[in-house]
Amino acid sequence: MISFSGIDCGGKSTQIEKVAEAFKAQKRRVKVIHSRGGYTPMLEFFKNLIRSDKHGTAEEQAEYREAVHGSSKKRKLLLWLSIFDLGIYYGIWFRLVELFGKTILADRYFWDSCIDFRMKFPEYDFEKWKVWRFAKAIYLKPKVSVIYTIPAELSMYRSSIKNEPWPEPVEVRRDRIDRYMKEIELGKWQHVIDATCSIDEVYEKTVKVIGL
Repeated sequence: MISFSGIDCGGKSTQIEKVAEAFKAQKRRVKVIHSRGGYTPMLEFFKNLIRSDKHGTAEEQAEYREAVHGSSKKRKLLLWLSIFDLGIYYGIWFRLVELFGKTILADRYFWDSCIDFRMKFPEYDFEKWKVWRFAKAIYLKPKVSVIYTIPAELSMYRSSIKNEPWPEPVEVRRDRIDRYMKEIELGKWQHVIDATCSIDEVYEKTVKVIGL
């Protein structure tokens, strides 16, 4: 399993697509999996079962989300379930995929979701929770982990070109980048790639570190 991390519009999906094509050319079986803590498949399934706003208007859906996040108990439960499902997804499902002979190319992975949780739920010291320790202990460790770095302004520019819905403001992106940089200093990724250069140049660096 190879994980690809970094902020939005950092080039992850583009590089994963190119790496997947290279693997397939070598007759290797690959599975690209995009994931984000709080939006993993099992959690999404159960959220859709209990949501009362799924057939409502955009305003009603916004009101529902506001009501959920306006309750400290509901927020804490949502975070706990998000972490638990993340552990199950990365710890069991990913291993099953590999067991069937596929190389996983993970678009975002464990530490990306950790940063998401820190930003979305700043009131909780969840890294001391037992459920977090469970997820951290069980998740499948990547054979190769890569993170792409770009400035917040370049991320915003690429986002505007792609016309992405609900883009993060530049200040939020700067905060996110600062958090990534702290984790990079702690050695959370094996390889750090400057993604400000061309797609082909980034790809050359990528294939070198993953051994293609």
